Amino acid sequence: MDSSNPLRVTQLIPILLLMAMAHFLIDVMLGIWPLYKTMVSLDIGLAGLIVGLGGFIGEGSQLLFGSFSDKGYRKLLIVLGLFISLAASFFTYTLNYTALFGLYLLTCLGSGCFHPSAASLVSSISSSRRGLFMTILAAGGSFGMASSQIIFAKTHSWFDGQTYLLAIPGIALGLLIAIYPYPRSVNQNAQAIGSHQVQLKDFIDFFRNRTLRVLYISQIANQSLLWGMIFIMPDMLKTLGHEEWICHGGGHFCLIMGATCMMIPGGYLADLYSVRQIMLIGGVISCVLYYFVLYSPWLHIGLSLSSLFLLGATLALMNPLALSLATRLEPYRTGAVSAFLMGLVWCISEPIGPGGVGLLSTMFEENGPIKAMAILGGFFLIQIYATWCLPKGVLTNSSPSGLRQSLGDE
Repeated sequence: MDSSNPLRVTQLIPILLLMAMAHFLIDVMLGIWPLYKTMVSLDIGLAGLIVGLGGFIGEGSQLLFGSFSDKGYRKLLIVLGLFISLAASFFTYTLNYTALFGLYLLTCLGSGCFHPSAASLVSSISSSRRGLFMTILAAGGSFGMASSQIIFAKTHSWFDGQTYLLAIPGIALGLLIAIYPYPRSVNQNAQAIGSHQVQLKDFIDFFRNRTLRVLYISQIANQSLLWGMIFIMPDMLKTLGHEEWICHGGGHFCLIMGATCMMIPGGYLADLYSVRQIMLIGGVISCVLYYFVLYSPWLHIGLSLSSLFLLGATLALMNPLALSLATRLEPYRTGAVSAFLMGLVWCISEPIGPGGVGLLSTMFEENGPIKAMAILGGFFLIQIYATWCLPKGVLTNSSPSGLRQSLGDE
């Protein structure tokens, strides 16, 4: 929103809290599938295909939902996305692959509905701290993703498989968001954004912008690595010989909690220093840690979990940093540009990451998950090179026009 009419802290906190809680619950649903497929011994190739196809359709829907978000339907889409994503709480009631695909697709559609709308809302409530607020939103989702497999495993164990109970908090929160009265200034800002009619040309414009184009390429590589590792994590840790509690959520928790703990400091740094520099350093460190985890099964349990924590801190930092820069470049098309760097990235990276690593794992007789992840690690080269191609300089909270001039369209 316009900085001349800022929201008070007492108005900001409830909005941020509601969005972070909703993001938490949605990412709990997204994190269930990798563990569930291991618990019931689903075919890893078919499980990867379900993720790839479901992610392509569901997350690709962010392009459509981002357009509607920019037309002023953000609150409706946020509530709808939260409700639809709860389909994942019903995985345990079937082993039919077609039914499982339908449930996973609904979960991804809910995610695609929620993410650009929530990102658009959060980025509009403050122009001076957009990076920080975006990472608060991302941190809520990341904490949900980190806790997802532990929450699912404990619910499954404590309530004799009745995991439909996981849907109850989401229904309650969705109703609360629906009746919560947004400040008038937020609604006015939504109407101002809605005056822009999003078209396919918007996404063509984004690809023509050199900065957004290389950000997109870097995020394809980064998210392929991240989603591939999340998908194969239970099988990978089992292959490395770790204890069951580590394979069934403990290792996943450390990986994603590393990301959660680093996102808010990373967002703060993005408001002060060069996004390019932070992304480059993070990319190199995450590459080293990635292969260290894959080829160090002899490590003490504490060092193994610490390495996963640091890997998550560097690997998952890239997307919120890229979003913070992109929404500064496109302050009046925040829903569309968020969909561009989330939905349009995820609908490609999920088939490549989980889909690819699942297929590769079936091609090796021994240590398939480890060898598949080693091959997928080649995407680090693409991520680091694309980040290197970003314009140099300190990208801080200058005006949108100044950013456009310095980062320029081609």
